[in-house]
Amino acid sequence: MREVPGFHKRPGVHRVRWSLRLALAALLFSVAGCGSSEPQPAGGALRISIHPAASRVLPAFIDVTGFSARELSSLRNAHLDDAAWEALMTVKVDGASGPDVPAVRGKYAITGNALTFTPLFPLDPGRSYRVTLDPSRLPSPRQTAVVNEVVALPAVATQPSTVVTTMHPASDVVPENLLRIYIEFSAAMGSHSGLDFVKLFERTGTDGKTDREVTGAWLPVDANLWSRDHTRYTLYFDPGRVKAGIFPNRQQGRPLVAGHRYAITVDPGWTDANSLPLKTGYRYEFRAGPAIDAPITMSDWKLSVPAAGTRDPISVTFKWALDHAVMMRALTIEKGEGTSALDGDVEAEANDTRWIFRPATVWTAGEYHLVAQSYLEDPQGNRIGRAFEVFDTADNAPTPDAFRLAFTVK
Repeated sequence: MREVPGFHKRPGVHRVRWSLRLALAALLFSVAGCGSSEPQPAGGALRISIHPAASRVLPAFIDVTGFSARELSSLRNAHLDDAAWEALMTVKVDGASGPDVPAVRGKYAITGNALTFTPLFPLDPGRSYRVTLDPSRLPSPRQTAVVNEVVALPAVATQPSTVVTTMHPASDVVPENLLRIYIEFSAAMGSHSGLDFVKLFERTGTDGKTDREVTGAWLPVDANLWSRDHTRYTLYFDPGRVKAGIFPNRQQGRPLVAGHRYAITVDPGWTDANSLPLKTGYRYEFRAGPAIDAPITMSDWKLSVPAAGTRDPISVTFKWALDHAVMMRALTIEKGEGTSALDGDVEAEANDTRWIFRPATVWTAGEYHLVAQSYLEDPQGNRIGRAFEVFDTADNAPTPDAFRLAFTVK
């Protein structure tokens, strides 16, 4: 959950802690013998801001910053009633005027550095609100002008705009034992499962353009398969059908068959984070190729090593495509062995058959390691040194946390 500036998740606890700090400060102040003549820091310019909801539990709110510590303390201890709070700070719909126009009702509170106003009912996205603060109504009045500010939450989209941007793997040919795909969107989506919106079709007929739905292709799990920002969804083929030799596979076969053509479609009825449907559907056509059921072998990788003194990227080309999302976090570069990973930017190219790393600073001459975490996989579930199809468990040797491939920068 992201932090919202000026807002504390537990204001009551913070109030206790702040009071303890004040008491301790007063004690130290008296022990030092400085007396009450020490000048108090003055407050600065008062600034009014609006903050969107951080979650369903933390609604949108308005705050005012720029108060001095003394002003905040006096507000906290003043125990103002509703009328006094509204006289100090009023929130109204912008454009509404006159004494009979009601103010927005809400709760006032003092946080670490601000006066906050949280409405009893959610503020309307896209609607402007005028906030009026009268500094002369402070317990320690300021002889400054009334502060007026018009604030608004971002408007919620009313027309569909979210689209599928890509799908991984995105090659024209994929192995028939493909285990998972990723669907990426241009904006955050809702929390709905993709099982009702994504379908697999086999291209049949004499013209090869007739769609026949392949039923039972997806793993029917009701789980959160979204990335943290809800812009990427993971869809699994039923592993019982993909893994050769086990009962579902023997009974139904793999959803994909080498040599056959297929299409994956995304229905536009899938809704985004604003509960709006997709702007348009999506269709990805491909052919199934032979299964890749061998373990990943780092010695098969080809490295293009840059020269020292440059920020040229290093590129790593794989024998076949690796899992897009896993690859982006499982591969790093170290200077020497056991050191921290270098800072830099990474990207995938050539349908996930190439990984590119550009360092944040220039390369220096010396020995480096390409580090692959042990959870690195390809889209078929194969890992370094172990294929997804392997049944033999006789080898109980522990798997290292990471594998390394040395290279030299000159």
